[in-house]
Amino acid sequence: MRGEIAVAQFSIGIIALITTSRGNPVFLCGVYSSVRAAILLCLALLSAAACAAETSRYLATLQERWDASDLVCIGIASAPVRTGFTRTIDGIDRDQLVTEVEFETCLKGKGTAPSAVRVVGYDARASKDVDGGFVYSGPPTGFVRKGRNLLFLRRTKTLHNLEIVVPIYETAIRLADSRPNYAVEASPVSKRFALTQEFEAALVQFDASDVSDIDRIVDLLGIRDGMAELSRFSQHLPLSIQRDIAVALLLHDQLNSEPLAISLLQDTSAPAWKRANAAEALGQHGTERALPHLHQIALQPTTSDDLKSLQVHALSSLHRLESRLGTK
Repeated sequence: MRGEIAVAQFSIGIIALITTSRGNPVFLCGVYSSVRAAILLCLALLSAAACAAETSRYLATLQERWDASDLVCIGIASAPVRTGFTRTIDGIDRDQLVTEVEFETCLKGKGTAPSAVRVVGYDARASKDVDGGFVYSGPPTGFVRKGRNLLFLRRTKTLHNLEIVVPIYETAIRLADSRPNYAVEASPVSKRFALTQEFEAALVQFDASDVSDIDRIVDLLGIRDGMAELSRFSQHLPLSIQRDIAVALLLHDQLNSEPLAISLLQDTSAPAWKRANAAEALGQHGTERALPHLHQIALQPTTSDDLKSLQVHALSSLHRLESRLGTK
């Protein structure tokens, strides 16, 4: 944004110089080469600004997404659909996606009235280019999911048309189907509380398939306050979610969480990817009591790809822990 403003101011300055010069032919001749060079530079800067508008940068933290947005709102979205329009971003054709959103509340900026808006974003690739599939490696991509979302938005020239703050990479955050009980006031503390409630409700609903809301709580509150909030919140949750939170706490050196992380590693009914998360945390921050459990998982026979992946994680974590403890 600062770059675009600077370019606009510079181009206005060049136009003013040309206008003044046209009133004085002698002056124009004397500075022609300087003016011409300045015009070329201005055009180059404008071209660069235009290119920048056609690129996409992943915003990993909540603060980055907040700062980049005109509006940060919670809303209920319809299922995204393709509009048939394609835009080139980062040198690749992307299909335009659109969803209708009804705002519940806005945490930054004022929502439109009426609250129903049209939100535009872009897919990772154009459908015409993916008939045979494609390989992608990079930050998480995504637009808006059907249902309740935390949306980071930019205004457009049309009041009821908004754009997702980053056109390709994931910025919108899916929320629980039901709104938690909280009131939003203007203060930052009130807004952090509201988001904490939303992320905790989402964690409870989606824990079986996604534990990323744990990291969002830490991102929102900071490590110290985030650890304290997760410890408090965990006390009232089912054991499966307590274990996932214990893994996150252990990754921040909360050693009192190690027994729960070990119990998750040993639980054959738990998803293999969750057990692998536990193995990673134990390898990085575990104590000697984790060694036999990692050893058992690393050497036991495996029958499925998921268990083979878990075995690889356990073996790697075992070696890391042995090296860290000096027992290897």
